[in-house]
Amino acid sequence: MRVSTNRLGGRVAVRIGQAVALAATAMVTVANAQEAIVEEIVVTATKRETTMKDTPAAISAVTGDAIRESAAFSLESFTRMDPSIQVNNRGVGDNQIIVRGISSSGKPTVGLYFDEAVITGLGLDGGSDNQPNIQLHDMERVEILKGPQGTLFGAGSMSGTVRFITNKPDLSKASFGFTGSAASVKDGNELFQGEAVANLPIIEDKLGMRAVVWGDTGGGYIDQNRNGRQYEDVNDQTVWGGRLSLASQVTDSFKVTLMGLYQESKADGSQYFEFGQPDYQNISPTQEPFEDEIKLFSIIGDYDVGFGTFTGTASYMDRTLYFSRDSTPTAQRFNLGVDLAYHQDQDISNFSSEFRFASKLGGPVEFVAGVFYAEQESDARTAALVADPNTGLARCNFHNDCVAAGFARDDINSGINNTTIDQFAAFGELEYKMTDKLTGTIGVRYYEADIGQRNITSQSLRHPVFMPVQTADVVSLDVDTTQDELSYNFALSYEATEDTTFYARIASGFRPGGANNSDAAREQGVTVPDAYDSDTLWSYELGAKSYFFDRSMYTELAVYRINWSDQQISLTDPGGTFVYIGNAGKSYVNGFEFTVNAQPTDQLSMTLGATYTDSRLSEDMPVPPPPADPDDEPTPYGFKGDRIPYSPKWAFAGQVQYEVPFSSALTGYANTNFNYRSASYTNFNSTFGDYQEVEDYFLVGLRLGVRFDGWDTGLFVDNLTNEVPQIGLRVSGDGYRVYTTRPRTIGLRVSTRF
Repeated sequence: MRVSTNRLGGRVAVRIGQAVALAATAMVTVANAQEAIVEEIVVTATKRETTMKDTPAAISAVTGDAIRESAAFSLESFTRMDPSIQVNNRGVGDNQIIVRGISSSGKPTVGLYFDEAVITGLGLDGGSDNQPNIQLHDMERVEILKGPQGTLFGAGSMSGTVRFITNKPDLSKASFGFTGSAASVKDGNELFQGEAVANLPIIEDKLGMRAVVWGDTGGGYIDQNRNGRQYEDVNDQTVWGGRLSLASQVTDSFKVTLMGLYQESKADGSQYFEFGQPDYQNISPTQEPFEDEIKLFSIIGDYDVGFGTFTGTASYMDRTLYFSRDSTPTAQRFNLGVDLAYHQDQDISNFSSEFRFASKLGGPVEFVAGVFYAEQESDARTAALVADPNTGLARCNFHNDCVAAGFARDDINSGINNTTIDQFAAFGELEYKMTDKLTGTIGVRYYEADIGQRNITSQSLRHPVFMPVQTADVVSLDVDTTQDELSYNFALSYEATEDTTFYARIASGFRPGGANNSDAAREQGVTVPDAYDSDTLWSYELGAKSYFFDRSMYTELAVYRINWSDQQISLTDPGGTFVYIGNAGKSYVNGFEFTVNAQPTDQLSMTLGATYTDSRLSEDMPVPPPPADPDDEPTPYGFKGDRIPYSPKWAFAGQVQYEVPFSSALTGYANTNFNYRSASYTNFNSTFGDYQEVEDYFLVGLRLGVRFDGWDTGLFVDNLTNEVPQIGLRVSGDGYRVYTTRPRTIGLRVSTRF
């Protein structure tokens, strides 16, 4: 359904009015009952422990308890708790993370950390970051560091950093926990979820372990009409995994923590429906399974020398994914007369290590300094293969498999892609307390990377009947580049009172450039640039953080301006076949963010966050070269004032919980959570063939339950109003594909902690 601008503005006004009414009600209640206080959250955004109020940057932090109570275990469901992070979700394990409207193809714009381990994706497929979706079980908190974080964090932290911080082993006491739920999905399959946690001191106060296991299964709701045969609920998913942590307090000053994690995710079939089809109805003629396996290992050593702490970290992640996606529309456009399945597998490895010192001098000067090294590699195979119209499956998976099995003619187009990034960084940040109230911060990071890209064409694009099979691999791209850059951070904070801090911040960020496979494009008469440049941005930010009503309410407000140069974007040739990366010229983002966390009484608590983001081109994009064939359509380009793709202007989210103590042992509670995203667009303007509106949506969840003697039993409803939000889109030569959340889901959840 499309909505006019006036209707959209009215809807935004209504939703904001509802949120403001909630906040006003809470503040009135605060004025009448002020015995409760908001819990102060300690964060490590500066790689030293500080409170959110005393950190001169915009930060959102969600506690592990809030994540567990809302069952926001996936990255997509977590975004419903905080409007400052948005995810263009394209199914299990395929996420593009957006912070402050900085959204584009190429390498990720948001750094992703699991404790100290770098897990940032390395996208290959048409503009997706491929950010991993490690489930958020048994977490201490999640920190969202907004704005460039390029001095203390690397790994693509151009517009922000998301840090998943786990609960560490408690060396003094044992504890256990269990959560299980069963739910019914409207017009879909049942969904079952579970989690178990155990903490055991092995040697009291010296050695301990903590283990958590989790699993989800079912929940399918997409129906597929495959060549006239109807298949129900094909997107059942199975996610299971576990994490084991060991911690040793070797001496009073030296602590070592080790962690190992494994997760496997699968989707049985198509996870989207096509634009123009009925909701949840997929018409792809081929099967589309997805598999994703993640292994993550890390070690952290902390040595406290009194005047500071030395920290050394090392981590390794190996991620293997495989999927099949229907590409029959492309086959039809080339008059191939076959059902076509696009196969891709990818093995991504990340090794990262860091050594740093964080001071505790107790004087006017404090600092952090360190070095960082990482090796990242992606090996991928792709193949477009003829599929059997009866089964929807190809007879082989990739080029070598097809040749070995005697099905070489089924290979329409295939290749091998290898990308390596070896990077080194040295960083430092110094904080100087100029007066009792005024503190200045200056930071710098030097980054250097060796980037290698190698593409091999195993089979150039061919007709399955009338064109011969390629008999030898052809190297179509082999490029090595070295890039270096400096990032900066300058901040001033002013502690007006014990409860209020103002700050100003200027920071920079960047992404390295890369090469396009221009030789392969030229074989088909398509001209694309040989390479694309790095892009850079500068952010200018003012903010205020304050407690009110005897600390029963905490608020943060930030306004910012971002100037973005040479934005990396995904482009497609006019024929809709070749996807490549180009640079867009100059863009800007103007925005503000507001969050409130209130505890009006011991029984009532609420959080509310709202963001406004206006991101646009500040000049026309560079005009691309004319097509080689004068009869072809020219490549479209953006104009000054065009909005940045996938960047909604308005977003807000919140939770309200009320508890009723029936006795000292029995407490009832009611909880509602809600989130809103306004409309955005898939490209700059309507001259692009893939330009579509991403519709606005409003989601509501509800929970009712009781707690008794360590047990928590409750009913929950997700997607209460049964919306069909466009939480992810894939717009390509194969069509306009919509990824959405589950229909209304009603279930029972039981948990215990002891």
